[in-house]
This record gives sequence, C-alpha cells and structure tokens, in this order.
Amino acid sequence: MSAPVIDAASVAAAHAQAFGIEPVGGVFAPGRVNLIGDHTDYNEGYVFPVALEIGTYIACSRNASGLVRARSLNLDDQRERPLSAPAFGDWLDYVIGALQALAGHSNRDLPAGLDLTIGSTVPTGASVSSSAALQVATIRAGQQAFGVEVSAVDIARLAQRAENNYVGVNCGLMDQMASSTGKPGAALFFDTKTMETSLEALPAGFSFLTLHSGLSRQLTDGAYNERRAQCEAAASALGLPSLRTATMEQVEALPDPRMRTRAQHVVSENQRVLDARDALRAGDMARFGALMTQSHHSLSADFQTSTREVDALVESCLSRGVLGARITGAGFGGCIVVLVERGAEAGLVTSLRNAHPQAWLVATSTATRSAHASGEG
Repeated sequence: MSAPVIDAASVAAAHAQAFGIEPVGGVFAPGRVNLIGDHTDYNEGYVFPVALEIGTYIACSRNASGLVRARSLNLDDQRERPLSAPAFGDWLDYVIGALQALAGHSNRDLPAGLDLTIGSTVPTGASVSSSAALQVATIRAGQQAFGVEVSAVDIARLAQRAENNYVGVNCGLMDQMASSTGKPGAALFFDTKTMETSLEALPAGFSFLTLHSGLSRQLTDGAYNERRAQCEAAASALGLPSLRTATMEQVEALPDPRMRTRAQHVVSENQRVLDARDALRAGDMARFGALMTQSHHSLSADFQTSTREVDALVESCLSRGVLGARITGAGFGGCIVVLVERGAEAGLVTSLRNAHPQAWLVATSTATRSAHASGEG
C-alpha cells in the first residue's frame, strides 16, 4: 500500500472522515537540520539549526467525550486517553505530554475533549526533530482549539518540558526552538544560556542537503541521556555549572579519559558554532564547510555518536568534492548534512546512489523561504 499524501488539505479531509466533523483549525510545525553545534544545547552552549520545509500537520476539533483522541495518518493508528493520563510508552505520549504542558502553562483547566489528526513528512528516527515537530504542532493545535495565547519561545519551552518530564528524554532546547521560531531559508543562531537568537540568511549559490544514512537512529534515548550525564559530571569535576565556560586547558586536565573527550567535543564545538556564524555572515562557505567536517570528526571520535555507516557516507560525500559534511542531531544513525554549491545537488545524490543505495535525500535547504514559516497550516 502506498504512503498517504501528507499536506494541510489531506490532513483536514482525513480529520473530517475520522471524526465526522470539519476541523476548527490546522497547524504546521517544521522539522529541523542542525548545521553545526550538536550536544551543546544541554551544556548551555551555541547551536545553529535550520527549519526544514518538511514537518508535521495537525487538524483539530473539540469533542464532548472528555478524551484526547488522536489519529496518526503515518501509522494508520488511532488512540485515545484522558488528558490527565500518565505516560504509556507509545506515540500518544508526545501528544498528551505537550497538552499537559500547555494546560499547566495556561494556569487554568482546559476542556479535556480534543480530536487531532496528525500527518508528518518528517522521517522518524532520523535526527531531524520529528518529535519536536509533533509536540510544537500539538501545542499550536491546543492553542487554536482552546484559545490559549503562548509565545513562540514559550511553545518551545513547553515542548521541551513535555519531552523531559513526560516522555523521559533529557533533551536540550534546540529542536523545539528551531521548530517554533526558525524559518526555512535562514539559520537560527541560538545561545541556549542567554536565549539570544538571530536568523542568519543562507547564502545564494549554496545548498545544505539533509541525507538519510539509511540507518535509523539506534538507542538514542539511553545513549543521549548517558552523554548528558557525562557532560554534567565533567562540569562538576571542574567546579563549573556547565561546560559553557570551560576552557580547553581545564578540560585537558581532567583525569578521566572518557569525561575528558566528551568535554573536549563540547568546548571545541561551541567555538566552531561561533566561527561558523562569522563565516556565514562573511560569505566564506569554504570555511563554513571545513568547520562542519571538523565537527563530524569530533562527534565521531570524541563524543562517539556516529556509526560506521554514517562515517562512510560522510567520507563518500567529502571524496566527491562537497564543501563540508557531518552527522546531525542526536546521532547514532539518522541523517547527515552536506554543504554543496548550487547546481551540484542532483549530481551528488545520483553519484551516491551506487555506493550507498540505502541513503536518500530528505530535504534541501537554500536561501528560499517557506510559506510555512509563520506556523500556519
């Protein structure tokens, strides 16, 4: 059976068919690819993601059942439970957790009955923020259905809270900020300590390709939480609140080798993000690409979040003359991001097909801005 077409119109039509009522609203939240700056957000560091054209669509309407009823078009599955329910360990946790966070933020009881039809063009397990897109879209749907006002930054914070406290993944704030405040066509510089943000336009003449390695993300939740704990232990050993202010000299003096290499990645990666922002502003994309490649080597060797398959795909891209390539997101499989000159995209993808038949193009990020940037469906 072929995959369903996912767009705002098809999700609205499916909602009417599933629940017997036209939706009162429709929302969209994009996935993201991180150009550089991974595993720095929970260390109070810097990140540099781009919101993608792909994302999650939700159509919604209120119901009188007192239940949250949600249908996933991608999974061909419908589930329901009370808004007050605890986590069950399934995909509906992301929806319930986000709505619980919204209810807590609004400081008033929300009507419990809500019908949601969900369709996503973001691949799961690919490190392009399918979960953040789902949670940001769910909060936006709750806003529409219940008339709750929440700022874009607070939407990101609520989605992170749901992921941390309800789903149980101790993530930072990058993915949610990129989905809630980012815009396709511009990189979001985000200082996770000061909450400073700026949108830096992608340069004409270049593209960032998001390529799936063909290997779904492996053991990300447990390994991700483990990496975070190791970074926190390194900061504690240095007498610092986080690795944000650590120097390389301090890190090199850490006696535990694993703690040292984890911290080395974070400290060097923070500097690479700052250098990459400067390179983008200066139009020095050769420098930007070199920093991406350095980032990959650090993630692979020091932070150990890459895999043999991902490393091989990165090296294949580099051997084909791209400006830079790196694993993106949490790692342990999933996607890489590659910087190429405009016009070289199709040739690279075609050339990779024989060497890496399992790899595929997920998205292309260019200076063109998306009609979905405002968050409307």
